[in-house]
Amino acid sequence: MFSTLKKIWTIFIPSERREAVWMMLLVVLMAVAETVGVLSIMPFLAVLGRPAVIHENALLQTVYARLGFHDARGFILALGFASIALVIASSAFKTVTLHVLNRFVHLLRHAISSRLLARYLHQPYEFFLTRNPSALSTNVLSEVDQLLFQLIQPLSQLLAQGCVVLAMAVLIFCYDPLTAICIIAVLGVLYGLIYGSVRKRLETIGHERGVANGERYQTCSEALGGIKDVKITHSAAAYLQQFAKASRQLSRHMAASDTLSQSPLYLVEATGYSMLIVIALVLLLRSNDVAHVLPALGLYGFAAYRMLPAAQVMYRGLAKLKFSSSALDMVHRDLTLPQEQLPIAAATLAPHKEIRLQGIRYAYPSTPDKPIFDRFDLTIPAHASVGIVGKSGAGKSTLMDLLLGLLQPQMGSLSVDGVPITIDNVSAWQRAIGYVPQHVYLADTTVAENIAFGASREGIDMRAVERAARAAQIHDFVVGELPLGYDTRIGDRGTRLSGGQRQRVGIARALYRDPAVLFMDEATSALDAQTEEALNEAIRSLSGSKTIIIIAHKKASLRNCQHLVSVPPDETVTS
Repeated sequence: MFSTLKKIWTIFIPSERREAVWMMLLVVLMAVAETVGVLSIMPFLAVLGRPAVIHENALLQTVYARLGFHDARGFILALGFASIALVIASSAFKTVTLHVLNRFVHLLRHAISSRLLARYLHQPYEFFLTRNPSALSTNVLSEVDQLLFQLIQPLSQLLAQGCVVLAMAVLIFCYDPLTAICIIAVLGVLYGLIYGSVRKRLETIGHERGVANGERYQTCSEALGGIKDVKITHSAAAYLQQFAKASRQLSRHMAASDTLSQSPLYLVEATGYSMLIVIALVLLLRSNDVAHVLPALGLYGFAAYRMLPAAQVMYRGLAKLKFSSSALDMVHRDLTLPQEQLPIAAATLAPHKEIRLQGIRYAYPSTPDKPIFDRFDLTIPAHASVGIVGKSGAGKSTLMDLLLGLLQPQMGSLSVDGVPITIDNVSAWQRAIGYVPQHVYLADTTVAENIAFGASREGIDMRAVERAARAAQIHDFVVGELPLGYDTRIGDRGTRLSGGQRQRVGIARALYRDPAVLFMDEATSALDAQTEEALNEAIRSLSGSKTIIIIAHKKASLRNCQHLVSVPPDETVTS
């Protein structure tokens, strides 16, 4: 329990911690209000059972005289209405407190999921080479909800109802210490035995729930993302079976958790009301006067009415804590990942002389003893067109990632005009870059928004969009064949466009900000011969004004480049 609270406190930012403290103060006040509401029933029942007590009890006699009552009947009515008012006020305050608690939890959902996504987006590029994007999406969209609504919210209810139970226990203890000790002992032992018997089971199914939920998200993402292959290979049944298995397992674990956390309610209710009857019988045996028994019995009955549901909420909160501990562990682990803080440069670091890789050694973290490059040197003249050629898996894309500043070499350096590219100026270098990947990512937005990727809809420069589209040989298609021109939505991942059209939108995106350096990773591989030739002509027209670096498998695709680089460097370049 303490370690859980410590982890939760760690993932809160200072403002959330302050708000959490205010929540606890509200909870304490709610418990006090509950106690006052329960306590108010005693004088009413005492006077109702034996009006003579008005003149025997000093406090009641003082209130009776000060408020100017002349008969017991009017005083009983006043006590009754006062008790009702206090109970209603207590319930209203409890409602307000629960609303504030729920609002706090739901705003935490927004804040923690936003911080987790930000933490992922600010990880080094290498981080994404070893983590599944579907798993990261699951963490942000689902596991944070599990943490908030199955752990933090039950925890807040546990603390709130714990204060209520404590207040009721103190109230009963002040009235009859022995009875209070017996009640707390019976309830404590009962809940302790139940929780001890299910604790390990809850932890196990909680971990399995997280695994099943991740598999469910991943299967759905793969099936819908690769819908063309699913259709062609008729593998829908296999994906449905895989999804159903994970979904069924998730549902079973959630059902088991709910059962284990709710089932003690009936046993505890039976025990509680049995204890109430026993207490009533004991009180009657002590005194044959029902008028003396009635106030105490009313106190115990009303306290039980408040106490038993609160105790059940506490137990359910403990059960949910154990069940959802894996979600807390994940969020805590990923929110404490070291963050790559890249200063956002206003200036652009464009090359005027050369781009140089010197003494580069790079190996992927998964294979540190197998470097892709070892003491590798490369000089690219500014305003030149350079082709990088090599077989699949030779390291061409790794070389481009090093040049882009996405990967940091273990040895050596990347420099532009003699200025080393470091974490302090890599954003200035990347502002000078346009990049066309082999597989262009397109969002389910308009053509214009995809070309001006990252810009707000209001901030799109349509002149720059059209200029880039013309250079990418796609302007005529957009204005001539798409129903809304640049405002036409192109579907998720550009499903309403052909492969070549998607690639040309990607090229237009790279040219939108008029970069000084253009990187193209197999960018023309999806184009037909005529479009490729037209695009090569457009790229050739840029030569001299921009530095162009192109990756390809074959030399024939790089015939317009002024310089060729083979990867590995000692490999013979072939056509």
